[in-house]
Amino acid sequence: MLKFFRSIRNSLLQEGKTGKYIKYAAGEIILVTIGILIALQVNTWKEERANAQRETSFYQSILVDLENDQQKMESFTKFYQNRIENLTWLLTQIRNPAQPISAEEFGKHTEPLYYNESAISFDASFEAAKSAGAFDNFSNKLLLKKLVEYYSNFKEFEGVITSILRTIETNFEPLMAGVPNNFLEKESAEQVLISEGNSDFYSLLESIQDQRGIDPEKEINAFLQNTKFESYVIGDLGRTFNIMGQLEARTLQLKSLKEEINQHLND
Repeated sequence: MLKFFRSIRNSLLQEGKTGKYIKYAAGEIILVTIGILIALQVNTWKEERANAQRETSFYQSILVDLENDQQKMESFTKFYQNRIENLTWLLTQIRNPAQPISAEEFGKHTEPLYYNESAISFDASFEAAKSAGAFDNFSNKLLLKKLVEYYSNFKEFEGVITSILRTIETNFEPLMAGVPNNFLEKESAEQVLISEGNSDFYSLLESIQDQRGIDPEKEINAFLQNTKFESYVIGDLGRTFNIMGQLEARTLQLKSLKEEINQHLND
């Protein structure tokens, strides 16, 4: 093709048709420019289409992650609602010393307090796209901003859960160390919502008979009047209500995100 154009130009020059040569050369430049612009436009269109496909694939993966997040938060909610119920029962008993409780009742409501949920966020798709620098080419910046805020807020949520775990280890376990635990048995595992793998532990405790002659109920009812235990129960209630509030806010944020992502994918 270039040889063809070159031969026409040479022919016009040899024939002395300078004016026609100039017009032809200008037309050739315009034609080449148009060709370049068309090629650039096609490349831009292909790139935009590829970016749109990557963005769609990203949000489809995010929806899967958010569904897993929602299931986990439902588990969190159930766990902390149970914790509030146990703490409320204990505080009621503390403030009503005329009604003694059995060792089994005490264990039913204190054993779950040794445990706490683990902070988990299903953010693999988000972090992978972020690391790859894919966000720069996404079209829906407002939706992306909300998603960034959602995953950033997890750090605060994680911090509250971590603080509860540390409080259990540094305050609750030492406080409970003086209470006899010879009433724990296999059924105790059923009282703990995250007792997976612990049934063997409680079965072992049940199998080792206590020959010390300790009266656990007497010890426990005296322990309930320990003001330090009351302070711990109240503090744990406060922390648990705090995290329940965060769970509610995070769940609402998640549901709103899912709706907006579905709307974006359907547009």
